[in-house]
Amino acid sequence: ESVPSVQVWCPKELKRSPRDITELDVVLAEFEKIAANYRQSIESNVCRKAIDGFCSAFKDQITTLIVEVQELKNMKKKNAKAITDIKKKRQRLLQLREELIGAEPKLIKLKKEYAEGQERKSALRQATELFTSLRELQQDCLDYAEKNSSQKVVYGSSSLPALLVESRRILRAERHFQNINKKLEKALTVQKEKISKKR
Repeated sequence: ESVPSVQVWCPKELKRSPRDITELDVVLAEFEKIAANYRQSIESNVCRKAIDGFCSAFKDQITTLIVEVQELKNMKKKNAKAITDIKKKRQRLLQLREELIGAEPKLIKLKKEYAEGQERKSALRQATELFTSLRELQQDCLDYAEKNSSQKVVYGSSSLPALLVESRRILRAERHFQNINKKLEKALTVQKEKISKKR
């Protein structure tokens, strides 16, 4: 335990608190007391000067040791803090690595789903173009029938009017495919946002 009456020796360039007191501080304080008392008991100026020189040299040695001990203590504190920080950062890196490894299969799956969605989108685009052509063809046929209303229309399995009647059913299916495509695009957008957030 530290002695309350002992003053902690501290130069301006070195910060020390009462918790940093060591045996060297105790030795220095006691030595200065003994030296001061002994100096007062000596009448010879020559002896006093000799005592002052010895005390000064001794104090220099003790204070040098105090500074070295304190600097070593401060260095140990900094090293301990640096080691703790390194451990925390290493643990965080390992955690991120595990998260990245875990996200890789999901990314592969999403890429596959995206490719499939693109294929479906392309097929739907082609179907839409076909439906548009059929609609134009139907309108042309209706225009022709209106201009030639006197002619009797014969429906056969391969006749153009029969195909146009069938196209009406196909055109109704077009809207169904468009709804499916919108849902697929929405699902892909949600999956992309989830991946970007995890990164």
